[in-house]
Amino acid sequence: MPLTNATAEQLPLSDLTVVDLTQVIAGPFATMLLGDLGAEVVKIEAIGRGDRAREFSPYPEYFDTINRNKHSVALDLKAEAGQAVARTLLEDADVFIESMKPGRVENFGLSYEAVREINPEIVYCSISGFGRGSPYEDVPAWDMVVQAMSGIMSITGTEETPPLWSGLPSGDLAAATYTVQSVLAALYARETGQIEGEWVEVPMFDAAISWLCARAGYTWGTDEPFPRFGTYHPSAAPFGVFEAADGSLVIAASTDSLWQALCAELDRPDLLADDRFDDRDKRVEHTDQLHDELEATLAAASVETWVERLHDAGVPAGPIHDTKSVWQDDHVTQRGLQVTAERDQRQDAQMVDHPIHFRNLATSLRVPPQELGESTDDVLAEHGYSPEEVERLREQGVVD
Repeated sequence: MPLTNATAEQLPLSDLTVVDLTQVIAGPFATMLLGDLGAEVVKIEAIGRGDRAREFSPYPEYFDTINRNKHSVALDLKAEAGQAVARTLLEDADVFIESMKPGRVENFGLSYEAVREINPEIVYCSISGFGRGSPYEDVPAWDMVVQAMSGIMSITGTEETPPLWSGLPSGDLAAATYTVQSVLAALYARETGQIEGEWVEVPMFDAAISWLCARAGYTWGTDEPFPRFGTYHPSAAPFGVFEAADGSLVIAASTDSLWQALCAELDRPDLLADDRFDDRDKRVEHTDQLHDELEATLAAASVETWVERLHDAGVPAGPIHDTKSVWQDDHVTQRGLQVTAERDQRQDAQMVDHPIHFRNLATSLRVPPQELGESTDDVLAEHGYSPEEVERLREQGVVD
């Protein structure tokens, strides 16, 4: 599909400029979301290597999924001239987001104090593993480390398996979500005169722990670690994965009314009369026997048949897609959630569309994921550099 056409009036962040000095997932996902909402995002990348996500296979597909709506500028921040270029980009920016280990950005003359001197209204956001002042401040943090230390891995899997890394990089995505939330909150406070500028810190570890929510509540209420239940639920049944004639589906009939509707649709009134299952606590206590009873009936028809019937009966259920079959789901195709951005002289970019739908506002795909340094010349020209100055910087190895 071609790039989407939304007017500046429809894009809620169309008057904002974001300078992005992040890489891999947490920061790039956050800046992509801001770009989808209309912000102009300038992505600073190291000359030669760029964002480390460019090294991950398959390339460019991995990189493309989290780097649309950004203008790539290849810059050597180790050079004083490169730092000067970065400061020029920041002079009129609204937001600066960086994801270096605490203190490292200061080596490039881009500390909050230094940036605030040239732009007092900047909303400056630092994403790191553990944040400044943590006993783990200098510990390298990748998503698996954060999931392990936060307790997320301990509740993923079953008691028969070791703790598992979840299929999604939840530590990264939690930090990305809080980055967008906090940046927008600071921008609103600046707009209303509450603050002049702000420095926001988003530690991945803290963000991941906040997502424990009810799992933490379980521990506080029982003084026990939350168990690895796999696909079971500690206080609801039937709730989990069930086998039908041709595959698996999930059913979540977690209330009495849903349980009654499920038994009616399966034509199993005997289960309603069974004293093992006549209230929710008993269904949880006898969940294995309940599971066997339901699968004996579900084996008579296909996943598609049961899902359609259960949906008609108002019972929460669904097929278990993988990351290939999900794109053929009726909802996904109707919503157009898989999008293709055309690119000149290179393969088109495959991406997941922004999930939010406004009535009056809009999101947009304006800039396909770029090659390293694809916008260097254009961005520098917009900031007052002549073609001769850009070429001189290129000859010095400062830009590319």
